[in-house]
Amino acid sequence: MKNKNLNPLRAEKINNGFTMIELLVAMGLFVILMGIATGGFIRTLRTQKAVVALMAANDNASLTLEQMTREIRTGYHFIKLSETEFQFVNADNVIVFYRFNEEAIERGTSDALLLKTYKKITADNIRINRFKINLLGDRFGDGYSPRITINISVTGVNNYLGASTDIQTTISSRVLDS
Repeated sequence: MKNKNLNPLRAEKINNGFTMIELLVAMGLFVILMGIATGGFIRTLRTQKAVVALMAANDNASLTLEQMTREIRTGYHFIKLSETEFQFVNADNVIVFYRFNEEAIERGTSDALLLKTYKKITADNIRINRFKINLLGDRFGDGYSPRITINISVTGVNNYLGASTDIQTTISSRVLDS
């Protein structure tokens, strides 16, 4: 018995390669899979960059609140001027103002002529979206120690994901009112 595949005339016609259609299908699948993988990698890099920016914004906002807290603890005669601004007298008997202005927190002082000068205390890489003040025990003789609750919402300047973080702190003055 002779095998038909061993026919010397047919041996020249048998090709062991791929057809053009097989190559196009294989290349198409490869391009699609690489596109999906690349898209996922780029998305991961953007997310990582946004998370790092949000962490930096959170750290800077916490540092700003800590700076404010240290001064407020030893202050007295607290007055809430608006939802986003308050004043008090600090331990050095200087009238100090804190306010929310143009996506930043500013600290102000008043001179002898009662002219206010403000200086931004938040870092340039953060954006304050909300700054709200709640003041309790601010009336003299009410028997309560003054308490200031500050609520802020913070994002990074280049906020790709639209993520923000909310921080709230309550500070009690060490100076008791009688």
